[in-house]
Amino acid sequence: MSDLESVVEETLASQLGDAAPGATVAIVNSDEIALAKGYGHADVETGRRIDKKATATRIGSVSKLVTWTAVMQGVQDGVLELDADVNSYLEDSPVTIPDTYANPVTLRHLGTHTAGFSVVPNPGLVTNSEALPRLETALVEDQPDRIRPPDEAVAYSNWGATLAGHIVAEAYDTTFEEYVQSNIFDPLGMKHSTFDQPVPADHPGNLAAPHDSSGDGITRADPVYINWRPAGSMSATALDMAAFMQAHLGYGTDAILNSETMATMHSRQYGRHPAVNGLRYGFFEYGSPSTSYIGHSGGTVYYTAWLGLLPDHDVGVFIGFNGPGDPITPAAEILAEYDLFAESLTPDPTTGRASRERAEAVVGEYKSTGSSFENDWRQVLGLLSRLSVDATDDGGLVTQTMGGDAVEWVETEPYVYHERNGDDVLAVDVVDGRVRQLYLNSQPSTAFLPVTTPNQRAVTLGAVGAAVGGSALSLAGWAGASGWRRLNRSGSGGDSKSTATDETTQPDSGEEGSQ
Repeated sequence: MSDLESVVEETLASQLGDAAPGATVAIVNSDEIALAKGYGHADVETGRRIDKKATATRIGSVSKLVTWTAVMQGVQDGVLELDADVNSYLEDSPVTIPDTYANPVTLRHLGTHTAGFSVVPNPGLVTNSEALPRLETALVEDQPDRIRPPDEAVAYSNWGATLAGHIVAEAYDTTFEEYVQSNIFDPLGMKHSTFDQPVPADHPGNLAAPHDSSGDGITRADPVYINWRPAGSMSATALDMAAFMQAHLGYGTDAILNSETMATMHSRQYGRHPAVNGLRYGFFEYGSPSTSYIGHSGGTVYYTAWLGLLPDHDVGVFIGFNGPGDPITPAAEILAEYDLFAESLTPDPTTGRASRERAEAVVGEYKSTGSSFENDWRQVLGLLSRLSVDATDDGGLVTQTMGGDAVEWVETEPYVYHERNGDDVLAVDVVDGRVRQLYLNSQPSTAFLPVTTPNQRAVTLGAVGAAVGGSALSLAGWAGASGWRRLNRSGSGGDSKSTATDETTQPDSGEEGSQ
């Protein structure tokens, strides 16, 4: 990886000083740290700069990869089972999953976001760290309903990840924070990492301050804290994240997981459709399905992060901003610079009457499983991600979200469509002539479900339009699924104009809350 440092600096240039004041970057190649460096300022008010060794940033939902690693440690120890009813681990906890459906919720469902929970719009954010409740209390206070059977559809769930962390703590009779410190951070030498909020005064290093760039210039922001710690309260330095990536690439693996357990975690656990990306255990698949690019995005109100692994090349990249930057695009551009992604090929289009008939069968309106609000004002929050689908005369499709650009698709095999002038893929599950689910390769954390006429966008807007406002939309939440669209526009996914809105996570700090 020659000239790596100049490549990194070039890819970050468009964001540093504009979207965020500083960045922390780690790139590993096999057992070597190819680059670990801090860029810009940790605090614009004091002029303190980011240091790769001592300056930590909040990493949002990238934290979940540590949580899922902890679950797999429990599986390796024989303390947990991926396919056991999670209630069997909650006998001494106030949290209970109701038996709404015949099949129980399992840890495998939690790690693939297929448990069937509704979306909880309030992530339990507070501005006073003394107001943070116990983990089980936070889970009970905002427990979502079970709205579909397990394994039926992907629907990103911060609550489900938090439950998984609580189960680890219950199984080992400790707190979640103490467990990961003793069993992941200490063995890997991640001395500057913690899930604690605020970061303890005697903890090594210092936390980069949160920053806001929504107004004129970049300003320091007030800290926010998150109740659902396992879903995204972790802070870490570039060097700490390098150690974590190397462990997941098989260098130092035995310190946290043996090779067999790691292989299970990295294998596909849930497939949405053969033509699009699926899910590993805790990791999402990105870019072209022919490329084994796995990872997780993270975002809070004032921090963003990305961790991506190319296990076939023994390469990993982590980028964290202490502001609302986009770490996904530069990460993919860095990897693409070294030709580490498989070439994306578009098959020949289908033609004929059968193509037109299939396209007509797909026409309609679809809602994202990431916005499953029903029967109250909160359903307005999902309207921005509603997908309208129309057919073209040649058997293709045109999709559009509210306020978004129209995207054209060409059918390349029955019910599989490639983006015209782009690299995204749209696939449709059809059973007995009726659409069951629709998928976008660029959005592995969600599926799109057909919307019935009474719930379609025009009807919903007419009924609750008066409720739409900044205060309502601000609840739209923090899914760690943000950035698929940006990723798809970069080297790993081509030039896609993804048709669904980014699902972003909310607040984290010089303290603050998470994605």
